[in-house]
Amino acid sequence: MVRPASIAACLVALFATIGVIPAHFETVAEPTPAVVNGAHEAVAWLRVNRPAGSEEGRYETFERTRQKLIQRLESPLILVSVLRQPDIANLETVRNEEADKMAWLVAALDTTAPQKTDLIRVGLRGERADDLQQIVDAVAQTFVTDMVESEKTERLARRDQLEKKHKELQIELRAKREARRALEKEAIGGKPADQAAHRRRLDERQQEIEQIERVSNALVASLESTSLDLTGPPQIQRVEAPKSNEKP
Repeated sequence: MVRPASIAACLVALFATIGVIPAHFETVAEPTPAVVNGAHEAVAWLRVNRPAGSEEGRYETFERTRQKLIQRLESPLILVSVLRQPDIANLETVRNEEADKMAWLVAALDTTAPQKTDLIRVGLRGERADDLQQIVDAVAQTFVTDMVESEKTERLARRDQLEKKHKELQIELRAKREARRALEKEAIGGKPADQAAHRRRLDERQQEIEQIERVSNALVASLESTSLDLTGPPQIQRVEAPKSNEKP
């Protein structure tokens, strides 16, 4: 089992990492590792925040998301990073696994997604309770940090793409407006017989301008939404363990 870190410690670590990021991931450590079948078990809890508007009708999509998150948590990317941390590498539990520390950690971890919840449970069994809790907390926090940084990178990249496209549209819009003004001047000095053709061309230019304006306005709305994302909570967070009288 994975124990939840204290709320205060969690928030300090999370906000220090996030800066101005919009994603949510919480982890929680239990006060004391449990004893299961003679072995100690330490646990940490993570909460996966559903996207806005996500309802039960999208339950299967959310479940797939949780399973993908579990796969990432148990990936070499996260576990190697944990085992390389000096405080973890020096633990007796880790030092004793001389043959293959990575294989041991993969086998010892028990990560699940309890049904009808938005939680992920990270458990670790072994002999030394204190070591187990440090390891499971490190796994949870390393995963949270990785997710927060990944989300930040993706959202900043999306914002940059939107800003670039918006600038390109503004340049195109100015060019279209200048072309229409040129047509208007041409129509004023043109022959009466050419007025119908001028009017048709002016209407075409106006339609092009209005279409670009609609796309530009949609991009502005997307940029505003992205700005909100960059200040919102992360997708996944460490949280307190469920109470004994609550469903996990």
